[in-house]
Parts: sequence; structure tokens; C-alpha cells
Amino acid sequence: MIIHRSIFRELFANFLVVIAFLSFVLFMEKFVRLTRLVMGKGAELTDILKVFLFLQPPILLLSIPMAILIAVFLTYGRMSTDNEIIMLKSSGMSFWFISKPAVIFSALGFGILLFISLYLLPRSVHAFKQTLYEVIAKKASMTIEKQTFSKVFKGTVIFVKEMPSGDRFNGIFIYTDADSPTRYPAVIVAENGAIRSYPEEGLIELNMHNGLIHAFTEKGSSEVTFWEYNLVLTSMIETKREKKLDEIRFADLWKGKGDNVLWHVEINRRLAIPFACLIFGLLGPALSTKIGKTGRIGSFSFSLSILVLYYFLFIFGEGTAKAGKLSPFLGLWGPNILFGIAAGLSFYIAYRDKPLLRRS
Repeated sequence: MIIHRSIFRELFANFLVVIAFLSFVLFMEKFVRLTRLVMGKGAELTDILKVFLFLQPPILLLSIPMAILIAVFLTYGRMSTDNEIIMLKSSGMSFWFISKPAVIFSALGFGILLFISLYLLPRSVHAFKQTLYEVIAKKASMTIEKQTFSKVFKGTVIFVKEMPSGDRFNGIFIYTDADSPTRYPAVIVAENGAIRSYPEEGLIELNMHNGLIHAFTEKGSSEVTFWEYNLVLTSMIETKREKKLDEIRFADLWKGKGDNVLWHVEINRRLAIPFACLIFGLLGPALSTKIGKTGRIGSFSFSLSILVLYYFLFIFGEGTAKAGKLSPFLGLWGPNILFGIAAGLSFYIAYRDKPLLRRS
């Protein structure tokens, strides 16, 4: 129908603008960190594009529900301000008929987000870490600058006095802590050294000559001199040694969940977030017609207030569930249940407001 197509086009246009803005805001923190870790290392353009691409699914998991709610409020709030909803009701249309484009739009968002959450997210997170690790491994020598303390490698601080070439150093000073591959605090000094990287094996080594190791343990300290010593360096982004929950496929999570609370939390989180799209698709049209003629700014502000409340409850419930004080189902689905009830009541009240022609 022409009216539905017109509303749907406006919803889609608002959605594109909002999701672009939200994705940019959510990406800024990661962008600054990636600029320091990747773009300054001489990495190839294809590697940088892959890193940015693999970051999109985790960002879309948050931005799509937010963009749907804001887009619905902007569209139906504008229609309410311009008295278009009253005109449509006067022509005999029910509220369900008027809000159908928002419901269909939210259902499409639910389907896309469910695919991202269950299938695309773990693969993109793992691919992101893998690609970033390979970039750092390939350009390991470029992560170190002369007369600068480098903290790119986990648990290790590296300082070099001179760099005769890109991968060779003179005057090396290194401090390692318990998070480093040495597993204990140590100070290493060496006359010279060079970086060796093996991206296929995920291994980066600093090969040093003519130096001293001063190690600190619970039993005391010790000093060892060496002619040649290889120090294994661990990137801040580990891919092979540890696998986080957001990298595990949903089927594997379901099979191996057992009594593991964190695994149950992750399963419910991946399912609960997409369902928020459906709830927002019902809540948006009903509330946007009840807040008065506030215009775009008022609709935008009101939708942000709802999002802040929803994600506050969601984060609080997730943290409580991880602490074992609340079941994973209630912790992750609680906000959906509360907002779902509010959406159902609001939609029912709006639906009971019969068309004017039908009343007469």
C-alpha cells in the first residue's frame, strides 16, 4: 500500500542516519586504539580494512536495536506532530494498520540481528583478533620506536636507545611482569638484538646478544649473563592461547554449557538482544503518539531516555547473573520482559483508540 511504503521509506531513511551516527560513536574508542596499534605499523591497506570490517558485527549488535527505536520515534513522532496519524484514523485506519510498517521493520531487524548474534559475531571476533595479531606479528619491529617505552606486548615494556635498521636495535632495556611469558618480574638489558616474527605460528621473538637478566622471585633475586637469549613476546590481542566467550560458536556454547554460569549468560545475551528489536517495534509507535507534539528533538530525547533505562537494566542484570545472584534467564531477559509488558499495554491502549469513522 502507498501509505505503508511511504512510512517504510521514512523509517528506513531515519534508520540509516541514526545507525551511521551510533556506529561512529561506538567505533571511536576502538578507532583510536587501532590507530595506535595498526595504522602506525605500516600495515597493508587490505589488513586495515579487514580489521575495521570484522569490528562491525559487535557494534551492530548494540546499534541496530537503538537505531530501530530512535527511527520509529522520529517517524511516528513527526507524523503525530503533523497530525497525519489523526488524519489516517479519520479515514478509518486502525492503529495496527498504521503501525504495521514499524512492526515489519523491527521484525526484519530482529532477523538480521539474530543472524549476526548467533552466526556472524563469534566468527568476526575471532577473525578480528587473528587478523590484528598477524598484522602486529608481520610488523613487529615497527611497534618499537627508539627512545620510547613500548607497551604493545603483553606484560612487557621495551626501551631501545638506537635503531640501526628497521628490525635491529642497540641498547635494549626490557621490564617484564607476571603477565609476560617469563611469568615473573625481570629486568633484561642487552647490547643489541633483532625482532623475529612467525605469523603462521602466532610467535614473535626478540633475539638479544651480550646481556644480563635480573629476575625477581618469591625466593629472592638472581642475575644471569648471556651471550644469546630469545624472549617470546605476546601481543595484547591473543588468538591461539585463549578463546573468549564471544568467539565461541552458539552451537558449541549450547552443547558445552553444563552448569557454567558464564556460558549460560552468554547464551541468553545472544538471544535476548535481538528480541529487543521486536519490543521496540511495538513500543515506539504506541508511545510516540502519546508524548504530544514534541517534534524530532523531543522524540529523539524520549527515545534516548528509554534506551538508557533499557541498557542500564540489561547491564545490571548481566552483571548480577555473572555474580551468581540472579539466574541468567532473569538477568538477561528481565529487561525484555518488563519492556515487553510495557509495549503490550501501550500498544493495546493505542489500539483501543478506534478510528473516528468507525466510532461514528
